[in-house]
Amino acid sequence: MLLDLTFIVFGFLLLILGANLLVDGSVSIARRLGLPDRVTGLTVVAVGTAAPELVVSVTSAIEGHADMAFGNVAGSCLANLLLILGLSAVITPLRLSRRTQRFEIPASIVAVGALVLMANTAGGLDAAEGALLVALFLAFMAYTVVVGLREGADAAAEDAARASTEKPQPDEGPGMLGSILDAAGARLERVLAHPMGAVAGLGIGIALLKIGADLVVDGSVTLAGAVGISERVIGITVVALGTCLPELITSVVAAFRGNTDLAVGNVVGSNVTNVALVMGLPALFARIPYDTAYNLDFTLLAIFTAVLAGFAFIGPRHVMNRRNGVAFAVLYVAYLGVAILF
Repeated sequence: MLLDLTFIVFGFLLLILGANLLVDGSVSIARRLGLPDRVTGLTVVAVGTAAPELVVSVTSAIEGHADMAFGNVAGSCLANLLLILGLSAVITPLRLSRRTQRFEIPASIVAVGALVLMANTAGGLDAAEGALLVALFLAFMAYTVVVGLREGADAAAEDAARASTEKPQPDEGPGMLGSILDAAGARLERVLAHPMGAVAGLGIGIALLKIGADLVVDGSVTLAGAVGISERVIGITVVALGTCLPELITSVVAAFRGNTDLAVGNVVGSNVTNVALVMGLPALFARIPYDTAYNLDFTLLAIFTAVLAGFAFIGPRHVMNRRNGVAFAVLYVAYLGVAILF
């Protein structure tokens, strides 16, 4: 059992490193192609932070562990929404932009509804349904790019105006964290700025993701059998928490730096990616049977996503405050407890 845990932890480390290399290499290439940073962040970074979930789900489906694929997505999305966004709001109140309220949150709920509907209709996901989910994801990305390019100048102007009127957030401690992270990434950024370095970063990142996913899936399956618990519980707890680490790091650091738009957008955008792409792509390789026990998990995901939108009209308008963040974090702990016990 100790060896399995070691493999799982080492696999998570490889997933995080691989995702970082994939994101950094992709961003470098995107900049060379002339894509604005804002559009790059909404597309490349969103997919990059969901890369661990994607590779783990594809590997799980191909190796016949469908429960872990669905559990990984359900658990990761709930961890993103309740734990990561909750912790971010505790660090600093999160402003909910109108774009997030009007498009990203509804898109997330629609994606969850489509996944559950298709999975319950035929008792699982087949290649055609997987292709439809992937198409929905591509449509989401295309719309995001078009709107991002069209409204980039307006967004920059709004940010500048907001910065001149809002009170600055306290920066004791967080500034130190930001400095450490910036210094740690400076060397890597210089390497990846070169075209060959960016391509090499992409290749190494993909390889590390594959190796890390194999270690996590194999170790988790063995661990589940050793302790006598289901792959579903392993998927929504251990695997989900491990694969959502890139989102956790991104959102928490963004909150420390006062970049609340990034913290919220990273979570909501990653959830759309998880539900549509991370579940759609594995179905193209193998049919994924669906356990109706996941209906509760995905229903809770849709409800709590709607609650996030409701924060825009409760208390300070368009803000998720610290009390909301604490409530979300407590709800996540309660969810884990119920999932493990029952």
